[in-house]
Amino acid sequence: MKNHPLEICGVKVQPGERLTLALPIPEVYTCAPLHIPMHVIHGKKEGPRLLICATLYGDEANGIDIIHRLLESPVLKALAGTLICIPVMNVYGLINHTRLLPDGHDLAESFPGSEKGSFASRLAHLFTSEIIDLMTHCVNIRSGPKHIYKFPQIYFHPDDHTASHLAKHFGAPIIRPSNEKTGFFYSEQGKPKCPTIIYEGGEAHRSDDYSIKIGVKGVIRTLKELQMIKLKKKPKENRFIEAKKTLWLHAPGSGILQIKKTVGTNINKGDALAVVTDPFGSSRAYELFAPVKGMITSMTTYPHVFEGQQLIEITSSTNPHEVLIEFPSLDPQIEDNL
Repeated sequence: MKNHPLEICGVKVQPGERLTLALPIPEVYTCAPLHIPMHVIHGKKEGPRLLICATLYGDEANGIDIIHRLLESPVLKALAGTLICIPVMNVYGLINHTRLLPDGHDLAESFPGSEKGSFASRLAHLFTSEIIDLMTHCVNIRSGPKHIYKFPQIYFHPDDHTASHLAKHFGAPIIRPSNEKTGFFYSEQGKPKCPTIIYEGGEAHRSDDYSIKIGVKGVIRTLKELQMIKLKKKPKENRFIEAKKTLWLHAPGSGILQIKKTVGTNINKGDALAVVTDPFGSSRAYELFAPVKGMITSMTTYPHVFEGQQLIEITSSTNPHEVLIEFPSLDPQIEDNL
């Protein structure tokens, strides 16, 4: 069926239009006006309304690249439904290279927000009322925190069957049911406003090409699952691990960290994972061994560590025979379109 005009942020977008809008946001104390650019592609045919947003924390870089590559893809020319892309949600943090907003609050923890609340709460309310309330589905793109590399993974609310389906078809090597990671899109009743998946990979302050490629592919797969686009060929079957248990290993002592395994590696109980040595050249060393079987899914990237610091995350699945496949590049039919 033919699509209908969409009014967003006071602008009426006609079917078949592609616009870049600027969402006005609260001023800082210098009274300097700031805007959040967003891209709206309103298809000629009726369909889902999908929001793809990134840089919820100002020190994240991967989501910006993922959205830019997506917007350049020819697969969006015959889009059904509506696609809204926001490369940077936290403009303030991007300017200052920080995760938080100017008032020190976390935007992710401020949703759904309030019209008369704090600076962060008002910004969250603006996103909710002007954009999120119009959407039927959402993909949020994140990176790991500072000095923590996250293997590409998808979070979704365990009670949301649509989000679970999209997570399994995204193409990330790991999927994680979670009640926490989707918190910023919860309503007052504690449930997601719309089916939401969160893609997380890499680390803060860095662009990670591996995570970006999987992210671009995953967003395109999501568009296909929602029947918003058509691909020349059916994407390859995805194999993934559904995480059930997560264990962080802590530094047994302070010193210089030497990692012996890489992120994404399957390990067995008793495997040597790392050693912490004395920076001043003594023979003292602390070895770290795997207490369980699983996969390394996160790891610190900074070599100077303190006793008790989180070093390596091990994730286990309910199926011990699941084997992770590698994703060195996009599927050929998708690569041809990018």
